[in-house]
Amino acid sequence: METQAHLTANSNRQNNSRPEANFPPSLWGCSFASFSFPQTEFERYTRQVDVLKGNVKDMLMASKKDTVEHIEFINLLCRLGVSYHFDDEIENSLKEIFDDLPHLLEKHDFDLYTLSLLFRVLRQHGFKMPCGERMLPVLHSLSNLT
Repeated sequence: METQAHLTANSNRQNNSRPEANFPPSLWGCSFASFSFPQTEFERYTRQVDVLKGNVKDMLMASKKDTVEHIEFINLLCRLGVSYHFDDEIENSLKEIFDDLPHLLEKHDFDLYTLSLLFRVLRQHGFKMPCGERMLPVLHSLSNLT
């Protein structure tokens, strides 16, 4: 019985074999497979990245003085794909802006671009931005611009 099962398994393997793929050799060769990066150079780049992250963090904190500039800078960091380095700072800043939003909208006369950017950035970071009837005062102030 064992011999018969063994023969059946062998014949199934032979019948279900896939065709061989004969791909041509790569035009690029194997030069990327053997890439090595010196550790000292890697450490130098790591230090340089840390310095640049510190500079960007300082720029982010300095942009807090102007709400529009701050929102645009946060948007820029997100679009560049480096905002994850500054998650805590961005989250805290957006929370402050969101908490002060009614006062900001009354105090400043934002244009449509700035309001839409503010709306999108806050929404993208999980803040529940009002829409519909609760946004009517803002939309009404925009209609006075034209």
